[in-house]
Amino acid sequence: MMSSLTWLDYSESDRRSALDVIDLFRETSTLDELGLGSARDSFADLFFPGTSTVQTRACYFLLIPWTFLRLERLRTPSSKVMARARQAELNLNRRMLTGDDKLGVFGAQAGDALKRLPSEVYWGGLGSWGIRTFSSHMWAYFRSLDSFYRSGNRFRGTPRDPEGRVAPPANWHPHLPTPPPGFPYDNLSVALRYQDAAYLRDRIQARHPESLIAVLAGRADLADLQFDWPWQLSRLPEMTPVLRRQLHDAKLFAVCMQGAPLLYNLMLAELRQHNEWTEDYRRRLDGWAADVNALGSAWRNWTPEGVWQAVRNTGRPVGYPTRAFVENWVDNLKRGDSASAVVGSSYARTLVRDREVQLKRSRARLTNPRRLELWGGDSGTGRMDYRWGSAKRILEDIFNGLAQGESDAGDS
Repeated sequence: MMSSLTWLDYSESDRRSALDVIDLFRETSTLDELGLGSARDSFADLFFPGTSTVQTRACYFLLIPWTFLRLERLRTPSSKVMARARQAELNLNRRMLTGDDKLGVFGAQAGDALKRLPSEVYWGGLGSWGIRTFSSHMWAYFRSLDSFYRSGNRFRGTPRDPEGRVAPPANWHPHLPTPPPGFPYDNLSVALRYQDAAYLRDRIQARHPESLIAVLAGRADLADLQFDWPWQLSRLPEMTPVLRRQLHDAKLFAVCMQGAPLLYNLMLAELRQHNEWTEDYRRRLDGWAADVNALGSAWRNWTPEGVWQAVRNTGRPVGYPTRAFVENWVDNLKRGDSASAVVGSSYARTLVRDREVQLKRSRARLTNPRRLELWGGDSGTGRMDYRWGSAKRILEDIFNGLAQGESDAGDS
């Protein structure tokens, strides 16, 4: 029987969380087999708010509101706007795929059969950056348009208020840049104009001034994007003490906890009696152990309390079982002479086995032979980077747009 994931129509944050789970299933290295996702996503939201793992290019932060604003100005009724919005997005993608730079353009493979449109991928980010001022999810936005048009009629003929005390209702930020001439038919590109990049930079800094993405957007230095991990940026002079401390906790959490899913996969390989996989995971665990030992005294003096504080700061729940698993894993690491001793530790293996059973019950691979047979050889072993890869793509587009300079801020 085919599996499915369903959510009730409660809130945009609930819906986005469900879609984020779906996105993670597309990449086996990021699967959350041992229930560490709350901490991982909390750090990601603190460092790179408004981003997601499936965002591709920064241009969609503007193309989507321009598209929807055009439908509003055409007074597209609520009964028709969903279908017309979908067609408008597909047409937009099709035209962009005729350009020189097609990297990250939606629909390159699926074409008009694209199931998840750019608006769905970026809707949460548009709200987070304050570009979208409508406060609920996209279906509620579509349903609201008829009443939105009626409420706007009351402001027709009203003199413009220079103080901004009285303003017609709006679903989008009032200072959104105007689209290029000919939009949505001509002058479409993934490249940002200067005014587009400056606007996105300003939105990030206005809405999330304490975040890592705001620091990097203000610096606009492409050299910052050459680092493999976000914590390698912690020495930048613009960093606040709070952000530097969060990056420190995120680094130690990512490095230390990677051993747990690696050990989990080793245990699965041993149960499957697959010698090649078993040897591969032993080598990978040796490499992980070397990384932990290279941290020196930093991790031996560390406790995960900063991790739980990050989770609390973002409003995510974290239960006692998750805290106990992480803290017991870290304490066990500290007790050993070397991180490599974890591989043969019966206590570490018991921790991992009990954690999977706790999360999956009868569906746990380590105790269910049928589930073990379905394991593909690698699940959830990648080191957490807290959406740094996605954020780098977005920031690179912004930096390149800013590099054009104000003198080139016409309709290029």
